[in-house]
Amino acid sequence: MNFEQAKALRIRQWRDTLDDQNFRRENPEAHRSSLRDLSAKLAEENLIDRLEQFDMDEMANAAYWLAIEELHANPVVYRSSYGYDVMPRGGGPRLGTLFHSVLTLDGDNASEVRGFNGKIYHTENGLELNQDYHHLHGTVEGLVLKLKDGRQFDLVETKGMVQGVIYDKIDDPDVYRWMTDLIQVATENKLLKILLRIRPFYEMARFVQCPTCLDRFGKREDCGPCAGRGFVEKPLVPEQTSTGATVSSVQDQCN
Repeated sequence: MNFEQAKALRIRQWRDTLDDQNFRRENPEAHRSSLRDLSAKLAEENLIDRLEQFDMDEMANAAYWLAIEELHANPVVYRSSYGYDVMPRGGGPRLGTLFHSVLTLDGDNASEVRGFNGKIYHTENGLELNQDYHHLHGTVEGLVLKLKDGRQFDLVETKGMVQGVIYDKIDDPDVYRWMTDLIQVATENKLLKILLRIRPFYEMARFVQCPTCLDRFGKREDCGPCAGRGFVEKPLVPEQTSTGATVSSVQDQCN
């Protein structure tokens, strides 16, 4: 493999990462960090020059801001780095837990539904629960697990991982309000360092912006659904879908 072939292969790997929509939406910070690490390695090995590295890093930043916009429009996202209680819709004992996409059944349920024990995989059809990759047992839509026998389970967030450390979900409304105001200021002023530090914890909160008043001054005070707080409990089913942006649309934002 000559120089040009090696360069083309490595840049194609970088572009594949850039265009990984699941990675970008599940963990925008890790997605950006991975892209910048790859471009730094390419520059270190003299496969690209510093100007090319700068352009690639700008595209990584654009992809990050795009993910922030997507998640603002649709904050209900299954994340493989999160932990979930798998609770029957309509009530009943917990089926088990999910962490790093691995389903662990509770002891009382293990013998009854052992066939459903498995892992969540990203496939071309979406998120699927399999005992192994070739045997479908259910699907995940939003934060709802639907088994092939018709049963449905809510995926209730319990914890998340940030930079390798596991944290419990945030359920304090005052903390959420503080983070909301801080992130709004950071987003409006493109304060990337603040966003990179705070936003992963913000995603772990059990609240989202009120879809009725949109947390807008003048409307929030008289809003019934959120009782004037500007935010509500996070729903389990997304109300909107991803923008479906690809590497091409990210490049357009950089030009």
